[in-house]
Amino acid sequence: MEHKHLVTFEQDFISIRCYETSLYYRFNAQNELSILKSDCYLLGSSKKEKETILFTPDNSCTDDIASLKSFLIEFFSYSGNCFGYPVYSYSELFTEDEFNQLLRKGIDNINNQKNKIKESGQGHPLIRYCEEQKLYPIPFDQTAHSWRANCPSGRAHSIEISTSTGTWGCGYCAKKGGLEELKGWIDNKTLNFNLK
Repeated sequence: MEHKHLVTFEQDFISIRCYETSLYYRFNAQNELSILKSDCYLLGSSKKEKETILFTPDNSCTDDIASLKSFLIEFFSYSGNCFGYPVYSYSELFTEDEFNQLLRKGIDNINNQKNKIKESGQGHPLIRYCEEQKLYPIPFDQTAHSWRANCPSGRAHSIEISTSTGTWGCGYCAKKGGLEELKGWIDNKTLNFNLK
């Protein structure tokens, strides 16, 4: 059975439409949704990236449309699924208003998750230390314990922090550790700066 068109939207990044994403769906034998996602970069080559996403609607979904809406809310509830802000192009199933309502619900889920992470992590020693050092830690919506902060190197990238393990890491600088390692890195950086 072939996938059917669900929705196409462009992704706006700093007022530039960078990507066009099309989502196609089909239900498999287990009543699970198989979503084919196709991303096309609009600012250069017409290179397309495709991936398949499996989604199992919960019992509250009484029909196919409810299942598709539930998927879109879930899809928009994770900021990593889009490169920019989604802007409706067309759909045979949803109007632009319906699309925007589903998008808003997803964004609300992201914000609620970030608020929960912020509440649960603010007292964490690693987060407090990052705040003291003006690294501006913020919740990141991947898990209930994910945070990001400015990298102590001063470069334009961030470190990732887990409040569940009390660890941090920077892939760019190839550094990681716990609170003591972060303090050591910052102290060493400050010492080197003062010696110059």
